[in-house]
This record gives sequence, C-alpha cells and structure tokens, in this order.
Amino acid sequence: MVKINVMDVIGTTIAMSTEDGKKLFEVLFKNIKESHKVELSFDGIDMLISHFLNESIGKLYEKFENWEILDQVIEYKDIDNDDLELLKEKVIPTAKNHFKEIKKTEKIDKSILND
Repeated sequence: MVKINVMDVIGTTIAMSTEDGKKLFEVLFKNIKESHKVELSFDGIDMLISHFLNESIGKLYEKFENWEILDQVIEYKDIDNDDLELLKEKVIPTAKNHFKEIKKTEKIDKSILND
C-alpha cells in the first residue's frame, strides 16, 4: 500500500485550489494505474472544500472504468467526519452520475454516427 499525505503533495494546509487538486489527482492516478492501493492521509489539512475533492478524487471516476474497484483502492485517513461525509455522500456520487451521463451521451452519439 502506498501512503500519500495530501499536505506533502500540495505543500499547504489549505486544500482549496484547482491546481492543488490536479496535483493530488496526478499522484493518485499514477499510483492507481500502477495497481497500487492507496492510503490517503489528510493529516495536517486545516481546510478542505468540495472543489478540491472534485478535482483530485472526483475526476478519477472519469479515468477508470471499474468504479467498484476504484472505491476500494483508496483508504481515507485522518479526515474530519464532515469532510469524509462530503466526499462519500456528495463528491463521489456526483462524479459517478456526471461521468455516467457523459458515457451514455457518447454511446448515443456513436450509435447515431454509425447508422
């Protein structure tokens, strides 16, 4: 299991920006693509917003086909209960719905173009 500390990746205790979310996304994507399980620690993070979580974790659902496995390969540590609830009840379900709709639209477009 690969241990990743959010603060080490983004270099600040405030997890808010798009750029920082993208930094974490790249680290997570690389490790998951290499079939590593990830322990993601939020130790030291004082402020965390949904935009950051959308950019770093939500976008993973665009890149990986098997969402059940994706849900199992990241273990969240040292995260405030409210932030964990935000992640699991809002960010991840919203990402899944969003990318499911995009894939459905792409299939429809493809079938129309192939007719």
